[in-house]
Amino acid sequence: MSVQTPGPIAPTVAPSPSPEPTTLLGASAIIGGRVIRQFVRNRMMIIVTVAFPLLQLFMLLAAFSVLVRDTQDVDYVRRLAPLIVLTTAFSSILTTAIALWSDIRSGVFDRLRAMPLDMRAYVFGRIGGDFVRIMGVAVLVTLVAHTVGFRFSQGPIAVLGFFGIVALFGMMCSALAVAVALVAQHPGIIVRYVQMPTLVLTLMSSGYVPLEAFPEWIRPAVSVNPVSLAADALTGLSFQGALTAPVLGTAAWTIGITVVCTVVATRRFTALMRRG
Repeated sequence: MSVQTPGPIAPTVAPSPSPEPTTLLGASAIIGGRVIRQFVRNRMMIIVTVAFPLLQLFMLLAAFSVLVRDTQDVDYVRRLAPLIVLTTAFSSILTTAIALWSDIRSGVFDRLRAMPLDMRAYVFGRIGGDFVRIMGVAVLVTLVAHTVGFRFSQGPIAVLGFFGIVALFGMMCSALAVAVALVAQHPGIIVRYVQMPTLVLTLMSSGYVPLEAFPEWIRPAVSVNPVSLAADALTGLSFQGALTAPVLGTAAWTIGITVVCTVVATRRFTALMRRG
């Protein structure tokens, strides 16, 4: 009787370890990078946030530059360019809100939840990516405006203050976009409740024309308009004009709207996580 020799024993394969949870900062940076890549690859977002404001700058300068110079003895680009820089941040509310809404409804959000990821990183990364994009576009538009006569004449500290105001305004816009995206049930609602208010606030601001050009009865509303305050602050930091009231007003609007939007977004985000 023959004795069978046992075959070679297969090596024991250890189970692959579970992936290490990514730190909050690292995950936020990854999400932020994704936001920036999406922007670069999305032609519509580039058109809305970069091309259209620049087209508006050139068209308004061509139409009104000579008239403003002859009637007010002011180079119109000094007043108009700061408003156009703000417009790039203001117009991003709509595109950011729709992009965030699509992530939540398309399954991207659920896939991220299945990963070893602190979901707060998604919100932080989205806001951080939008902030970098807003500041990058603001610098680009400022450089383009420089080619048509826009100049900083108040020194390097004022230049830093200029972009600090843009950062405050951009923070407010990002907070609004996140809150709107979490509350809205349909992208059409986002368009309806974002596009018209932003357009009205922009047109009824002192960015296009000075406050004195408005009818007296509407001047109180125009003077406290957040777009007016931010535009006046940028004009004062780049050229001339009041600084204290516009800067404090911009900071107050930013803090107030950011706090309200944070409370709303936190509640909606918590409900979304619980709903699974």
